[in-house]
Amino acid sequence: MKNITKKISALALSAVLAVSATGCTIGTGKWSYKTNVSEISAGSWIYRTYESYNEALGKIQEANEGNSDFDIQLVDITKQKVEDKNAVDWIFDDAKDKCISLLNVEKLAKDNGVVIDETQIQTTGDMYIQYYYSGSEEATAFYEKLGVSKESFAECNTRYNYIYQELFKKMYGKDGKNEVSDADVKKYYKENYISYYYIPYSLKTTDEDNNVVDIDGETKEKAIANFNKYRNMINNDKKTTADIEEEYKKDFEAESVPSSKDTVLIKNFDEDENISDELRKAIKDNKEKQATVTTIDDKLYLIYKDSISELSEKIKYSEDAGEDETDYISKDNIIYTMKKDDYDNYLDEEKKNLKYETNDASIKKYSIERTIKIAKEG
Repeated sequence: MKNITKKISALALSAVLAVSATGCTIGTGKWSYKTNVSEISAGSWIYRTYESYNEALGKIQEANEGNSDFDIQLVDITKQKVEDKNAVDWIFDDAKDKCISLLNVEKLAKDNGVVIDETQIQTTGDMYIQYYYSGSEEATAFYEKLGVSKESFAECNTRYNYIYQELFKKMYGKDGKNEVSDADVKKYYKENYISYYYIPYSLKTTDEDNNVVDIDGETKEKAIANFNKYRNMINNDKKTTADIEEEYKKDFEAESVPSSKDTVLIKNFDEDENISDELRKAIKDNKEKQATVTTIDDKLYLIYKDSISELSEKIKYSEDAGEDETDYISKDNIIYTMKKDDYDNYLDEEKKNLKYETNDASIKKYSIERTIKIAKEG
């Protein structure tokens, strides 16, 4: 596969992973799938087959990870399997699902009175055209050879995501059909989030022979004294982590502080591979609004855990925040985390019952085998 296909596939895959499926409606006179609300153009179908082809390649490569004799560049994908299916069949089913997913949200958006801002979709689409379709002559020539117009490319990378989000707001957002109450949002936030901050300081260094050795006693004592000072500044003087960072820069003559600070789902915190089990336990065991100093794996740590209950009072809809207000917690994002699974299940159930037409002639003309051939040619 030539370089152009490698370059373009990265964008195609990112579009797939952003949301479970995407699609578009271009009135070119040729269609692949349609309902009484919207249609998928032939160009959009082609784009989806190419997108699914790249995803299939990724899955095949992942399945052969560690096999030194395997070369994805030499693979005949038509003879491969993806998730126990022939790869060609898998690509077809995946591309079709992306198309039907768009038809589904288009219809649900209309049924639920969602106002679609076509101007906003077009503006975002124009950006995609500028940077990824017309950004190089090579890319433009490839997509034209494939049969994907600028309009198909742009809308395929924007339309589904936009409608997906707007329909979600209509169902669960402010004044939505199933609006989530402030009390439920706060309860969920308090039960499922953790807010932490820590500064590590290595008690090891390297000598002139590049061997790892303990730092000298004086340096270690100074670091411990400073970290104990920071702990007392928080616990006794009610200083903030921002105050601590300014003090750290002075004490260690540093331009920056190697701190980590985040407010995340406990589930994600528990799965964070960048945090050791010992550090994770120390953070969880730490009392809220209190700082502690501890040593873990040859590192000195200042650990602080904020009050989730207090932070929950900052939750509000983005549209309710002041123009210059930044110190708030997005209620929109919390609701999305709360309801995403329910929402996706709802879309899946509605999609099963969606009535649509298929243009067999168009699907046959722009087959998976055609897409694979052009992709390999580059």
